[in-house]
Amino acid sequence: MKKRGENQVKTYQIGLSALLIASLLAACGNDKEATNNNTSSKTEQADKSAAVATNLKEPAANEVCAFCNMEVYKKSDQQGAFTAQAIDDQGKNLFFDDSGCMLNYEKKHKVTLDKYVRNYDDKDWLKLDQAVVVKGDMKTPMKYGFAFFKDDKAANAFIEKNPEAKIVTVHDIDDLAHKKMDMMSGSHDDDKDSDHDGH
Repeated sequence: MKKRGENQVKTYQIGLSALLIASLLAACGNDKEATNNNTSSKTEQADKSAAVATNLKEPAANEVCAFCNMEVYKKSDQQGAFTAQAIDDQGKNLFFDDSGCMLNYEKKHKVTLDKYVRNYDDKDWLKLDQAVVVKGDMKTPMKYGFAFFKDDKAANAFIEKNPEAKIVTVHDIDDLAHKKMDMMSGSHDDDKDSDHDGH
């Protein structure tokens, strides 16, 4: 009788162990599936960014800002580090002399653009929402004072050499750009022109 009871307990324990192992395997499978879904989602986003990135161009020799009509600086120019570019929903490339102009263009035209800025260090294009934004005393074409970096390490290396600079967000550019646009909307065109450095 005792043996029979022990056998039932062993059978119960084996059944419980099997159930536990099955549950763990199912959970692992779900985690793996979730990981695969996340990986494929990230891959799709990267592929989408890469596809759009192939549409990026350099500004033409006579390019002017799509928002303020001022000169857009080329990559070879020191001020070219602050040039911005966007692609609209028709696939058209728009260029801006400063990042704030790009955000004001969106507000004025009530559109959402695929936005790019220059990496301050090598002037390669970076997706705005992936860039590290730094506010400093650097003179940018429309005096917004924002530079962009590919990562925190590069941004912090810049800040070490420029202690007044600090990491901020795209929201800070947006706030300053909209304030500037509101101020400019009440001013004359010649006042607006005089705001561009070197002109």
